[in-house]
Amino acid sequence: MAATWIRRRGATGGMRVAPSSAVLPGDAAAAPRIEGARVAGDQARVARRRRGGGPVEWALVHLAFAAALLFFLAPFAWLVTAAFSARATAYIRWPSDPTLANFRYVFEEFAFGTALRNSIVISTATMVLTTLTVALAGYSLSRLEFRQKTWFSYGVLLLQTMPLSATMVPIYGLARELGLRNSYLGLILVHTAIELPFLTWLMKGFFDAVPRYLEEAAWIDGRSKLRTWWEILLPVARPGLGVAAGLSFLSAWAEVLMVIILVDRSEMATVPLTFYRAARGEGSYMEVRYELVAAMGVLYVLPVLALFFATRKLMVRGLMGTTRGI
Repeated sequence: MAATWIRRRGATGGMRVAPSSAVLPGDAAAAPRIEGARVAGDQARVARRRRGGGPVEWALVHLAFAAALLFFLAPFAWLVTAAFSARATAYIRWPSDPTLANFRYVFEEFAFGTALRNSIVISTATMVLTTLTVALAGYSLSRLEFRQKTWFSYGVLLLQTMPLSATMVPIYGLARELGLRNSYLGLILVHTAIELPFLTWLMKGFFDAVPRYLEEAAWIDGRSKLRTWWEILLPVARPGLGVAAGLSFLSAWAEVLMVIILVDRSEMATVPLTFYRAARGEGSYMEVRYELVAAMGVLYVLPVLALFFATRKLMVRGLMGTTRGI
């Protein structure tokens, strides 16, 4: 309308026709909408590229995810179905007549109750001792200044790179000389020593992320360094403590190599050692019955799953804090 009116006036009254590139009053309101639509289209294209493109890419991603999920879940599915079967087979198939006899046999003939008690005691004590130790060690590396601190830090990191099998002979010799074989104390100390290097660096990262003004404010209030660590820093670094506690418990629960060289009495056997001997048909377990091994595996996994579901939020927060800070 505006352009037509200008042309008519120009023909009669000598007014100049507006060029095509001129922005007319009616077009000024439409310009932001056009620019917004262009930006939205660019954002949609970027989002499609990030998501992987079209339907073919989506199908490939979902197929790969399903294959990985099947690969990891298939052993657990066989474990559950075989545990309730009178006779295990190589196929994943729910038994037509499920039974609990395998679980009763495991507790009666394999002394699984004793092994379960040993594992709970050793893993819990290892978790408590390791968490307390790495909380102190991580704070020391993060906040305290002392001579040769850099070399000490590198030494702790170097211990983490050493293969566990290379320490078997020295640990066996020390445990024998100190009388720590076939004892709770020996296994607890060994499991704690195994976890200290990695978890110390983990806790150092958490304490590095804690603002220093929190400590300075506590010192102004008259708190000592130890009291500041206990009342201020530990509550802030609680996600890291949760990760350290969970990882140390799981490591002690699943570790079998050191148990093999430190334990030769059946009353001190742990769950992984009993499971290992039953699966190999060693000692008094001469015949390998896979339905019994499967039942033992289910009982072996249940405490770990219970721990995971009980602490999953704290573990996720802690693992995210290792990369994003607290």
